[in-house]
Amino acid sequence: MRKLDALGGRGFRLLGVIFFLLLARASYAQQREDIAPIDPGRPDQTNGTSVVQKHFVQLEGGLRYQDGRSSRTYNYPTLTVRYGLLDRVELRLGTGFEASIPSSSRQGQRGLGAPEVGTRVQLWDEKGILPQAAFTATATLPVGKKELRPTNPEARLRLGFSNSLTDALSLTYTYGYGWVQNDTEQKYAVKLAARLSKQFSIYGEAFGTTEARSRPDNEVDAGLLWLVRPNLQLDVAGGVGISRAAPSFFLTTGASIRLPY
Repeated sequence: MRKLDALGGRGFRLLGVIFFLLLARASYAQQREDIAPIDPGRPDQTNGTSVVQKHFVQLEGGLRYQDGRSSRTYNYPTLTVRYGLLDRVELRLGTGFEASIPSSSRQGQRGLGAPEVGTRVQLWDEKGILPQAAFTATATLPVGKKELRPTNPEARLRLGFSNSLTDALSLTYTYGYGWVQNDTEQKYAVKLAARLSKQFSIYGEAFGTTEARSRPDNEVDAGLLWLVRPNLQLDVAGGVGISRAAPSFFLTTGASIRLPY
């Protein structure tokens, strides 16, 4: 456990170095009035429908602790890199350090998790009752520590929609389908978000996963977002399981920053 705590401390320091050493350079993005405020895909599970603007790079990183029914999982840190390739197309790469420890033991598996690569395409903009829509495709690669990676590549597809209910209230909902561990899974997520001020927003969310031969994993969570600058956002969130197959609870915190190309 001491080794795990030490790794966790290094994860916190590494995350801080990544984001705050780049903060000065990222401030240049604020000089362009045509660039909208950052819209990260973390920490919620719905992940939104926006894409990173063309020729911008967005880094989204965080720390996560999950208390499962039979094990504890630490992710410290996680990192997703998003690059705006075209006006409506982005490329994505995600990975992170992971530790999974059985509840009955202090020993577990630790190492770099399998990388996930993919793309998101914004299909159309919101117009009246027609929601904004985006299609996301990702693949988890069999790379990294043997115990933490899939045997074969795992593909996931997701279709997302978003409606602005008022100037300060939005509804986002997604449906996903994937091929994992020689099985199939379906995912859903629904998020209601409210902007409290120019800097602070909150959200509540319900999400879940169902595999063909497993019990459903259903959870609810809530989070607070702080838009420190137009290109920097901090977040904190927590959730609980509401089905037998779901984890007891999880906590996460992180930061997202956008850099000019």
